[in-house]
Amino acid sequence: FGQTGSLRRQPVPTMADQSKMYRWDGSFDFKRREDWDYKHSFNFMAGWLGQDETKEAQRRKKKMGTVDEQAPPLPKDDSLVETIEKTAKHVHKSNDPTVFEHLVQEKNKGRSRWDFLREGGEGRDYYLFCRHCCEREVDPRPMALHARKVKEDRELKQANAKANVFTGYQGTEVPKKTEKDAKFQNGELMEVVGVKSKPDYNGKIVRVLKFHPEADRYEVKFEGGRYDTVVVKLKEENLMYSAMREKEVKEQKEMPEGEIPNGTKVDINGLQSDAAKWMNGQKAIVVCWDKDTERYEVRLNINNDIKKVKAGNLRLEVPEGWEEHWDEHLGRHYYVNKATQKVTWKHPTVTNQRGKFGQVREKLDQDLEEVEIDHERKHYEVDDQEEMEGQFNLQALVKKVEEQEERREKAEEAGEDVDSDDGLHDIVKPKKKKPKKEKVSPESIVEKVLLLIEHTFVARESMKKDYSLLDGNFVARDMDPIIKKWEALERVSEADDALCKETFEVMLALIQRGAELLKELSQNRLQLSELNKVVNRVTTIEKREELYEDAKWVHSFMKTL
Repeated sequence: FGQTGSLRRQPVPTMADQSKMYRWDGSFDFKRREDWDYKHSFNFMAGWLGQDETKEAQRRKKKMGTVDEQAPPLPKDDSLVETIEKTAKHVHKSNDPTVFEHLVQEKNKGRSRWDFLREGGEGRDYYLFCRHCCEREVDPRPMALHARKVKEDRELKQANAKANVFTGYQGTEVPKKTEKDAKFQNGELMEVVGVKSKPDYNGKIVRVLKFHPEADRYEVKFEGGRYDTVVVKLKEENLMYSAMREKEVKEQKEMPEGEIPNGTKVDINGLQSDAAKWMNGQKAIVVCWDKDTERYEVRLNINNDIKKVKAGNLRLEVPEGWEEHWDEHLGRHYYVNKATQKVTWKHPTVTNQRGKFGQVREKLDQDLEEVEIDHERKHYEVDDQEEMEGQFNLQALVKKVEEQEERREKAEEAGEDVDSDDGLHDIVKPKKKKPKKEKVSPESIVEKVLLLIEHTFVARESMKKDYSLLDGNFVARDMDPIIKKWEALERVSEADDALCKETFEVMLALIQRGAELLKELSQNRLQLSELNKVVNRVTTIEKREELYEDAKWVHSFMKTL
């Protein structure tokens, strides 16, 4: 970036780099040269010359100091390690790494010391990792050394657990330890092994929180699975370095969920069998829903054991600020908020934990097309409340009913007709004309899209293509890499403007082709209706999440054509 904050372009190559036009065997690659000439000419005519080089340089700079690959164990032969690292540096600095690597391999052919240059050779994985680290300017040895330590520790612990060998101190006096004697560091991911009292712990992933030298135990917290967030103290011999990465640990935290959300605190009651009666009155936490047995797996607070219990035997704890009451007429509980006096049939714990995943969309049903909706019907406050929540203000409702009854009685005494709805006089409401429905056709959608596409001709992020002869499933392939870019983001809201613009451009092109293909279908009214909604909505999108959802819908829709 320059002093004004504007993007500074990289030097634009005006001639092809001849050193990159040769194959590994030294022969000239005419196809590669032809591709370079075509791309250079196209970029020159479109005014994009130098943009690809600038974006690639920015991408490399952003990833400097980081690695995308997992470090392999460091070879034990120090001289082999030196050879691998030096070779990787020389290959990386050469003008054409592929050709230079092939020349080194041919020169040292038949020498076992250089087997790392061929597939499957000794040290091959470390050589490839060194090449990757050279590109990112990272020292590979510390990471590979740690990987070797992890591998050796895992092999030793697994062998000891399998042979039932105790590796702890067996002398007459146990030496005192300090925090400096801790083998594992705080925050490291470990795997539990060889625990006999709690076999379910074995194989689970934990994170080291603290070392207690007086007890010679590590305080660890389970990451994911049925024991997620549970904290226990384990010996060093029951912990080994985990082969999992942080990303994999986060993925395994997702557990099947039932009507009662995972993590909800519950009380167990109503168990009749002799073997399970002792659990009545015990407090537990819902871990997951077992679809096969139709039971909830809960973790007991008393000993962290996992038990499977039916939903009828679980009573959800009432959160602070709420009261639980019993309705004798309906035979069910209802809940009152002490502060607001709001009343709900639904348990407040479930209501608060289970969020709404999106707005209710109009059902696409042909039978509903001609249904007339009374837009002048009486509007109640309950209409503004969320579906299935059942919330209402009990005191306000009672007061409102009393006022309506009083008005009704006065109207009857005066001999006036009474409206059965609200206690007031009957009022004949003038009928309003039903608004004309927009007629949707493939031609109208194409016309709208073409107007939108005209505004994207300046500084496009994607290339304008002609899809007039392609089927929908082939056209949808252009959206595949864009969807992958969105999925790679940690948060959809963090998508940059370039990705949003590219998504918008490709989505419009797909909608245009989709509308043209719908002309060939006889039953296309539902598809046209939904496609028209997307076109009408696309110009008013304010959030990146909305753009992503519409792009996914258009992508899936085109795959069906």
